[in-house]
Amino acid sequence: MNQKTVIAAALGECVHVAGISNFLRLAETAGWRTVFLGPAVPIEKVLEVARAEKAELIGISYRLTPETGERLLGQFAEQASELHEAGVKFVFGGTPPVAERAAKLGFFDKTFDGSESPEQVLAYLKGQPARDLTASDFPQHITDRIA
Repeated sequence: MNQKTVIAAALGECVHVAGISNFLRLAETAGWRTVFLGPAVPIEKVLEVARAEKAELIGISYRLTPETGERLLGQFAEQASELHEAGVKFVFGGTPPVAERAAKLGFFDKTFDGSESPEQVLAYLKGQPARDLTASDFPQHITDRIA
């Protein structure tokens, strides 16, 4: 079975990557192969790597001004439309004001504003509704966690 790939980056001039690091760590827990592109990545670079890595999921983050973020995310959505139409999923993470604008674009499969629990993010990455998670998704004993 081929492992699904997620790539992620902080877009434009944004250098805030803590949220992306957390997201990718959760993605690895959920069985994804992860590719981290780093801070301040141009749109073209994100899309180039997404194609080269045959990514099924692209995560982008932006934590600066909502107005600039909205403009940048609009450009991103326009340039990524071919991948979107081919079935690649896109997620966004950022501050609540930027996430709100990202959600209004109607382009992202999911937007995260930092209020989500790790369990909710993990449920998304596993393709599960958050309410369907059980204790077996979060083992409490070290041997179960290792397994």
